[in-house]
Amino acid sequence: MARVAVVPSHEMKVCTLVLQREAGHLNQTNENEFNVANKSHLLEGVESMLQVIRGVNLTAAKSAANQELSFSESLIHSLELDLLARWAAGEDRPHLLHNSLSVAMSTLQHASTRLSEAAQRNTETHNLLDAVATLQHHHKAAHQNLSSGFLLVDRLMEDSQFLLEDTLSLTADLTKSSAQVELLASQLNQWCPLLRKHVEALVVGLKMTDALENIYRAEAHAHQLQSHVHSLHSSMMSVFNMSQNTTQMAHLEDDIIRRVGSAHQEALTGLISASLALNMTVQSGRTLSEKGGVRLNITSNVLEESWQLNNMAKDLQMNVSMVTTRLQLVRDGVHNFSLLLHQPIRELQRLPNGSSRSTKQAQGQAEAAHFGLQGALLRLQKLKVQLQNSSSVVELTNITVMETNGLMGQTQTAANEVQRRLEEAEHRTQHLMERIKPLSMLGETLNRNLSDIRKLIDQARRQAASIKVAVQADRECVRSYRPPIQSSNFNTLSLILKTSHPKNLLFYLGSNTTVDFLAVEMHHGKVSLLWNLGSGTTRLQFPETDITNNRWTKINATRFGAHAALSVHQLDSESAPLPAVTSSSPGLSRVLDIDKNTVIHIGGMGADTQRPAALHSSSFQGCLGEASLNERNIGLWSYDSREGKCGGCFSSPQAEETSFYFDGSGFSVVQKSLRATSTSIVLLFKTLSPGGLLLYLASNNTRDFLSLELVEGHVRLTFDLGSGALIQISNRKYNTGVWYKVTLQRNKRKGYLSIMAAGQSSEKEVLEAESPGTASDLNRYDLDPIYIGGFPFSRPIRRQVVSRAYVGCIKNVEIARSNFDLMKDAYGVRKGCVLKAVRSVSLLSGGFVQINPPSFSQEAELLFTFSAVNQSGVLLAAFSDDRAHRQYFLSLHLVSGMVEAELGDLGGATRKVLVKKANGGSFSDGRKHSVIITVNRKSLSLLVDDEHLKSVSLMPGGFSRLSPSSLFIGGLPPEKASRLPVRLRVLSQWFRGCIQHLVMGGALVDLSGAVRYKGAELNSCLLEKSTVGAVLPEDLDAKPSPDPAHLHLAPPTHRSALTAGALTCASDQEPSLLPSAAQFGLSRHSHMTFIINPSTVRKSVSVRISVRSQALDGLMFLLSDSKQMDFVVLSLKGGRVMLSADLGKGPSSIVSSVVVNDGRWHIVSAEVSRKSVSVTVDDLPPASIPIKGNQLDVDKTLFLGGLPHGVNSRRISVSSSFPGCIRSVSLNGTTLDLSKPNSRNDVTSCFSKDQKGNYFNGSGHAELSESLNGFNQPAISCFVSSRTRGCVSAAVEKFFCLTAQSKGSAVCWLQDWIRFALRC
Repeated sequence: MARVAVVPSHEMKVCTLVLQREAGHLNQTNENEFNVANKSHLLEGVESMLQVIRGVNLTAAKSAANQELSFSESLIHSLELDLLARWAAGEDRPHLLHNSLSVAMSTLQHASTRLSEAAQRNTETHNLLDAVATLQHHHKAAHQNLSSGFLLVDRLMEDSQFLLEDTLSLTADLTKSSAQVELLASQLNQWCPLLRKHVEALVVGLKMTDALENIYRAEAHAHQLQSHVHSLHSSMMSVFNMSQNTTQMAHLEDDIIRRVGSAHQEALTGLISASLALNMTVQSGRTLSEKGGVRLNITSNVLEESWQLNNMAKDLQMNVSMVTTRLQLVRDGVHNFSLLLHQPIRELQRLPNGSSRSTKQAQGQAEAAHFGLQGALLRLQKLKVQLQNSSSVVELTNITVMETNGLMGQTQTAANEVQRRLEEAEHRTQHLMERIKPLSMLGETLNRNLSDIRKLIDQARRQAASIKVAVQADRECVRSYRPPIQSSNFNTLSLILKTSHPKNLLFYLGSNTTVDFLAVEMHHGKVSLLWNLGSGTTRLQFPETDITNNRWTKINATRFGAHAALSVHQLDSESAPLPAVTSSSPGLSRVLDIDKNTVIHIGGMGADTQRPAALHSSSFQGCLGEASLNERNIGLWSYDSREGKCGGCFSSPQAEETSFYFDGSGFSVVQKSLRATSTSIVLLFKTLSPGGLLLYLASNNTRDFLSLELVEGHVRLTFDLGSGALIQISNRKYNTGVWYKVTLQRNKRKGYLSIMAAGQSSEKEVLEAESPGTASDLNRYDLDPIYIGGFPFSRPIRRQVVSRAYVGCIKNVEIARSNFDLMKDAYGVRKGCVLKAVRSVSLLSGGFVQINPPSFSQEAELLFTFSAVNQSGVLLAAFSDDRAHRQYFLSLHLVSGMVEAELGDLGGATRKVLVKKANGGSFSDGRKHSVIITVNRKSLSLLVDDEHLKSVSLMPGGFSRLSPSSLFIGGLPPEKASRLPVRLRVLSQWFRGCIQHLVMGGALVDLSGAVRYKGAELNSCLLEKSTVGAVLPEDLDAKPSPDPAHLHLAPPTHRSALTAGALTCASDQEPSLLPSAAQFGLSRHSHMTFIINPSTVRKSVSVRISVRSQALDGLMFLLSDSKQMDFVVLSLKGGRVMLSADLGKGPSSIVSSVVVNDGRWHIVSAEVSRKSVSVTVDDLPPASIPIKGNQLDVDKTLFLGGLPHGVNSRRISVSSSFPGCIRSVSLNGTTLDLSKPNSRNDVTSCFSKDQKGNYFNGSGHAELSESLNGFNQPAISCFVSSRTRGCVSAAVEKFFCLTAQSKGSAVCWLQDWIRFALRC
């Protein structure tokens, strides 16, 4: 209490002292500060104040003061009580404050420790920065090494160019030789039709002149003339009896003259025909002598016809001579008859004048007959002259025919000579072709190598283009590029750059030969897009952003037809991107033309390029980080040409990426040793493509493999452990453009596959299954590659794998708990993940693609590019909602090579517009064609290739807005085809080609979001089906021998077709055996085994073996470990000796140059060392190849002649035993005793003489139970035996003769049963 009371009194004392000090200050007044006036004034004031004070009631004030004092005392008392209470409560606060201070001190000490650690880490950071500087120095050195490597590659490319030039020169020489051969062949081919033409002309000439028919007619007339001569002779003989027939004889004479004249005419006709034949033959002979090309069979026919003509001419000559002879006889008869008439005439003249009337009449008749006979004699004389002329003509004809025969003989000789020369030329050609074959093979190999080199160069270029390295330009630097671009109705452009200069040319695409160009420039710090499609330049400026602040800025520009948009956004800006500005170009042009002179300049323009007048700048100062045109990246450092001094930028806008993008042209290769019994794989992928190969691992020597791929959007797992493939397919589709995690776990035959969205395990899809068969190990080498994101097209792949390429992103690949850098050994892969939308589709088998149509404005514009190989088909079709009040359709299609658009109501009136190609051409020419179709309220217009524009006005009350509910490209499904007009329904599945870059609603359509598709190959643009890469055979192992009960029977041979030799059994000889040889091949697993010391063959193996066989394949010798990772195998492949060895680092194989399956004994020597393997047959020079490895680690068992049942043979690719004899086997100089093997199976003695047949030794039998269709007659059986019951062989399909190697008699007998048994 005393302590509490002291405190307020002390305070009061302090206050009192303060008041006294202030009062002292007031009382300290200098007298000199007041004068008399002031003093009097102050005195008056004091008096007045005193009066006032006297007037105050001090008693009341005192009472009031006392009251206040009491109140103050009570207040002080209450304050003392309160202070005491508060002091008791605050005694514990120092302890609490002390504890808080202790905690704060410990916190400060901990913070001090952290600060010291931070200082230490700062020191480490400085050390790391020093290390980074060192690494940067190393990086510069590596860059210099890379530059030297590029120079080396350039030199190699120059050497390759020289080799290519040499190859081209060789190819030119080869082509020249081939051209000479082809020239000779063409000349021979020309001679043949000329000869055929002349021979045909000769035949036609003969037919036209009717030479043969005229000869036949002359012969007929000669026969008729002969008959008439006989009749004339008989008539002249009757003159002696009847003189009344004189008049008739005169008529007969006239008829003779007429017929002889006709014979003369026929002879003349024959002469003319023969002369024509002679001329034609002479002309043909000249042609033959000039051309030298005749075919022997045609010449022989012509020669035969000439001989026939000669014989006919000879017959005609004989007939004419006979006619001449007979006419001479007639003439003599007439002369004799006239002599006989002289006597009766004289007697008649002696008669008196008064004779009777009859006598005068007879006299007159006799005189008339005399005169008639004289006239007949004159005419016969003329006829004789004519016949003589005819005979001379016939003789001339005969001479002509003989000359013709001589010429035909010469023709035949020339034909034989030509045939001989043709055969010689053919022989030389074949010899030349045989000599050319190695050059052809070399040329093909060089072509394949060159094509592979081109592919690698293309992959390298794409890889170079994918490297995102910022480049710098300082006014004088100009880079030009020539990426693969074509004329198009759309363009997309993206640039990332930074600059501090307000006036720059950022991008320019154009040519000196066209006015079309596309450019992006800066003026006063603002970005502008300029373009000209041939109808005027348009400028579009983005006025909101000034980019002269040296910050990374992204510029996006798009052009669809005449409409363009431009947007600018700085990457480090926290604000949202500003909306794009748009504009349209004037005129009707919609396609930016690209020709062979078109070049791209990024950051400045070259001096040789003509600058359009609309551009303000032609240079650039700043850094360029990335550029892409038409959604394809342009490698900034992979330029076509460069001017000035250029460099790189220290900074880059790209951040470090952990994902990898596969563009579909390459793959990534990694290596990892895996356990055979289990497999663990984890990876993440993101793609829009429906198909692609994610991962593939296999063995080069076994059928074991594992693949992970996408098939139509579904994840598909396939693996084969040697006894059948397991295939697991997910139920959902995963080509949605988001990251998915795939986890694969395989434990022996069981496979576990899970797929889920990254970070969302709630929607996981799990698949479990077990592979068929009993195999449980995935056998492969540690060095066997694992392919990720694709597979080489030139290498064979397992048949079960569907895809070979992949377009999309992959990251975080983990195989057997190991991560991999996919860029280490990769082609067509780059860092980062920017998925490319699917812009193209190929329809090669009558399919379609359905997409969701956008909402169109008042004017709907659709753009796309197509290339087709057929003349008709649907390109695009849109339909309104089925429930709409007004149902309409829009169809764009090909009709006979023309493009047609049709719009109208379903089942009602339509309007259509047709575009034809100039000069009667076709748009189905396999080239790319641009199509723009525009629909508004008033018209429907169609523009093709920016050259053919057609439009048609729509009917009143037309379409206010195009708002389809379904849209198809490339075709239609059957249920939608019925909504088209009848004439177009047949076209719904006819289109074959490619459609790409579809633009609707002012945006490119991503076809990966298609509602459905069928018969379409997305993300490709093909006009024919692509070639399928090489596929490995289904089974790499040798197939087991078929069951004899299921062997295919050959057609039966009829006994009439068999000769005596065919029915003869083998010769009866005493059999002899080789004691030191063994016969293998009695079954599939026929073999011997021997025990060896593995250490004796660890460094080298030398095998010497003597074999005899007539088989093609079989295993002779094998040393290996249990898994056949190390082995030495000697086998028969296609009749040749094959030596294969593996020392742990990959197999090596070599095949002998000669065959040994000729039934004779051959000595085979094989050598395997650390450096090479070699094989020798008999005394021929050895063949050898190198091998990798240090030593051979094998088991102690040596297999000879085959393998036991259950031994794995996939690695050595030989499973059947050796069908033949083996003797005198030695290993590293030590001879194996074939009579004392460790084990043996189905091995017997070997006969000294090798002959076909089957030997029955008396202890077994063979039973054939195959039904013999068509054998109705008893079969002939033969056997040779010395026993009463011997060995029988029967003809089942053909006559077989089984030879018994024991001396005895041969008995042939008949049997009439089909099912039989042979027992000894």
